[in-house]
Amino acid sequence: MVRRAAWLVAPLLLAVVCALGIPATAFATKTLGLSSGTFLFDVSAGKTVGGQVFVTNDGTEPIKVLVYASDQKVDEKGGVVYTVPSRGDLSEMDQPSTWTQVKMPADSQALGNIPYIELKPKQRVPVKFSFTIPQNVPPGDHNVLIFFEMFESPKPGEGAVSAVSGRLGSRVTLRVAGEFVKRLEVRPFVVPSFVIGSEVPYRFTVGNVGNIDQRVGARMLLLDRNDATVIEQTPIDGRIVFAANSLEASGTALVQKGGFGPHKVRIDVTAVDEEGKALNAGKDTITETRTVWLLPLWLAIAAGTLVVLIIARLIWTRATRAGGRERNDGPPPQAPRPDRAHSRDPEGAARREARERRRLEAQAAAERVPPADTADTAESDS
Repeated sequence: MVRRAAWLVAPLLLAVVCALGIPATAFATKTLGLSSGTFLFDVSAGKTVGGQVFVTNDGTEPIKVLVYASDQKVDEKGGVVYTVPSRGDLSEMDQPSTWTQVKMPADSQALGNIPYIELKPKQRVPVKFSFTIPQNVPPGDHNVLIFFEMFESPKPGEGAVSAVSGRLGSRVTLRVAGEFVKRLEVRPFVVPSFVIGSEVPYRFTVGNVGNIDQRVGARMLLLDRNDATVIEQTPIDGRIVFAANSLEASGTALVQKGGFGPHKVRIDVTAVDEEGKALNAGKDTITETRTVWLLPLWLAIAAGTLVVLIIARLIWTRATRAGGRERNDGPPPQAPRPDRAHSRDPEGAARREARERRRLEAQAAAERVPPADTADTAESDS
């Protein structure tokens, strides 16, 4: 038994030794890193500010990185898209990207009119940038993105299109001096007034009507008729609402039990810091409340069934009564049908009718004899 066990263990040990002795296959990686993702500069109109960011090749292969500035466009729901300046933007100078100057390293190259740098594995290169603010720029926050985008040059025979393999960006906020306005509003706030079931949907929009970007948090509370909290959610958790833009949030409160009668959906919106803590001790919190009536699904089904039964009962009762009236009334009287024999012998029919009439008259005369005459006749007979 010992010898057999040794024969079984020996191949296993050999496999382990081989696995440890042969190095595993190394996979090449391309990874881009940035020293900082956000910048905030306080600047006056007509002045210039600047900074730098270190770009690092954290992978195991050389990479090529495009560097360019981009503006952000925010839709009414808070979605952000990024656009590069057009020739018209460059002439009007009304977009933050047109205020940007990027100073590339001396060995940088260009793809079209976009500069790029080549980085060896683990190489770290500084990229400097500056912004010159035009005189007519209004006070408040203005944002620009400096993107660092990896790309691969087309190989021979693959055409002239470069492939993008990933990008990172540094957000730069330029806070132009002047009168700052910080004000938020919640509009609209939509909640159905009546809900059948256990799901209460809600939707609201936080608008930043000031000129300073604000990071906000929002809490939703579903309260019962006694103002006790049934459900609590966080539809917005420390997201930035950009100046003169808005952010939409929505959700569904799922009531587990006791969902019947009037309830309240309350939204609390407040400005927070980067850690999610309320600013100014929450004194600037905006609170909006809507009332919703909840009807459990089982109760709605029961009520609907009862209504159907009542309607069916009314229809059956009405039909029964209508059938009874038809039976009581009977068929409508019909006109007497003429005797075929009479119609064939009109003179005989007349004689028979005359005899019948005389018989009836005689019978009537006999019935009119007074009772006294009858008594006298009886005495004379005696």
